[in-house]
Amino acid sequence: MRNTLLPTNSNAPVNRRHSPRCQPRRRAANHTVALALIGLLSLGATAATVTTNELLPGTPYATPWFIHDSGQPGPTVMIVGGVHGNEPAGAAAAESIRHWPLSAGKLVVIPRANVPGLAANARRLPGVATNQADLNRNYPRAGQPEETRGELAAAIWQVARQHQPAWVLDLHEGFDFHQLNSKSVGSTVIAARDDRSRAAGQLMVDAVNAGIADPQLKFTLVHQPIDGSLARAAVEHLNVPGFTLETTTKNQPLAKRVAQHETMVRALLGHLNMVDDAALVAAPPARPLVIPDTKIRIALYRGPGAGGTGPSNLLARLNRPPETGIVEVSPAEVAGGVLTNFNVVIFPGGSASKQAGAIGEAGREEVRQFVARGGGYIGICAGAYLATAGYPWSLKIINAKTISPLWRRGVGPVQMELSESGSSVFAARDGQFSVRYANGPIVEPAGVADLPAYTTLAWFRSELALNDTPAGIMVNSPAIFAGDYQGGRVVCVSPHPESTAGLEDMIPEAVNWVASRHAPFTKPTIKTAE
Repeated sequence: MRNTLLPTNSNAPVNRRHSPRCQPRRRAANHTVALALIGLLSLGATAATVTTNELLPGTPYATPWFIHDSGQPGPTVMIVGGVHGNEPAGAAAAESIRHWPLSAGKLVVIPRANVPGLAANARRLPGVATNQADLNRNYPRAGQPEETRGELAAAIWQVARQHQPAWVLDLHEGFDFHQLNSKSVGSTVIAARDDRSRAAGQLMVDAVNAGIADPQLKFTLVHQPIDGSLARAAVEHLNVPGFTLETTTKNQPLAKRVAQHETMVRALLGHLNMVDDAALVAAPPARPLVIPDTKIRIALYRGPGAGGTGPSNLLARLNRPPETGIVEVSPAEVAGGVLTNFNVVIFPGGSASKQAGAIGEAGREEVRQFVARGGGYIGICAGAYLATAGYPWSLKIINAKTISPLWRRGVGPVQMELSESGSSVFAARDGQFSVRYANGPIVEPAGVADLPAYTTLAWFRSELALNDTPAGIMVNSPAIFAGDYQGGRVVCVSPHPESTAGLEDMIPEAVNWVASRHAPFTKPTIKTAE
């Protein structure tokens, strides 16, 4: 298809002993991965590449961003999502779009711009002074010097300046339908008033409206992006079309809003000859990130090293909207920064070393940063081993280490008892009770200087000591233990209450506790086990 109002070549690409198992027997700033896009690139064409970068590494705003270069001439399009933390559809759509096969040009994508806001489900930047708290008012203003406010806006603007996009799309959400409530910009495409912007904006509006039956819920084209926004700065200072795409949160599931964003972006990229529908259908699509519309959003690791019946039990028990929602995430998604969309991550039983190896050092650092920024971590059996400080592959987010390297203690019921501290986290359970155990960690303090001491929430009161493992070390040792890691909370569960009849609510109770970041963890005074 030949473009008239929307020229396709506005710019060209720039060369730029066995480890424990629970079942019976700072990453680099950027790296480039070559992609073979079969059927899209002609023989001898430059290979497509995806370069992964990190914005503001080592800060609370650290977030991955991506350059997807088709290797073929064409425009550069910059796409940003997650600017407002209570607007998750844009972040999810941008994460999906960055995987699309390209036939020409280049995508520069920042899926989760406001990481702290997304984690807190908050529109503004948490803890930032009022005049800089709204990220989408911190970009260079119209008719003024090219100045940003705050380090995050400055870093995003630097990406735009460096890559000189021909088009800028900022993916947002409004609280209501604009046609029904003029105070909201929901279901709009906000564009500048020039002919090219109007034509492109109308193209996206027509594409998304094709799937909407109710006239009052259809998208409309409005003008123009608000001053201080990324889209307006692109118009005023980069002299390129900039758009704010707004879906509507009211009475619409997240998956529908994500699909609407994707439809609008696909319409523009298709018109620019950067993608075609046949290629998108033929290519194995990346699994779209669907974030639960719940108060607490939980990521459950699924990949090498996760096993047993625990994960399926957790999925059933924690999928309880509107309070909790749970989504499985892959090792690649963990390493790619997916946790910024969630409040809590759970690593289940299986093999700790396999989990650690699957997510790699990049993924382990993502988990550390997630918890450090205020996220909650729950490790069950293998996930508890993973959290400890005693192995080369450990996360080292809790000040505990295993007492013995001999971990194959056996599988079966053992007795457990809540501590005084545990009684404030879990529902009242008097005395000792039986819980399923399967080679979970038996720990003691690790003595790491920069980690606080852990608190025992439950004690083992009996033990298994098969396979020549040392006897006597399990009784009165921590069965469930917890601590802080910078801004977040960690709970390690050695046995398997999620797979024990009558104890299935213990992990949901732990989820509620680690997600309560507004109440800082204070280690209570408790008696030493006798």
